[in-house]
Amino acid sequence: MAIANRVDARGKRCPMPVLMAKRAIAACNPGDAIEILVTDPSAPKDFETFARLEGHSVSWEAQNEITAIKLTLNAVK
Repeated sequence: MAIANRVDARGKRCPMPVLMAKRAIAACNPGDAIEILVTDPSAPKDFETFARLEGHSVSWEAQNEITAIKLTLNAVK
């Protein structure tokens, strides 16, 4: 699935990456995927919680100090 929106939250501490992602979600359609780049080591766990509460699916891949989090939006907004 193509990435509909990218959020650069590198250098931001949680909860800022989640808040930035929420703004990006508002500009997306249900079923879209967004990618969030983070450096905060607690961000993947925060996004797991956020995704579970909102009904989205989440995955991530860490490369060095940057983690790319992929959030796929639920079908119902």
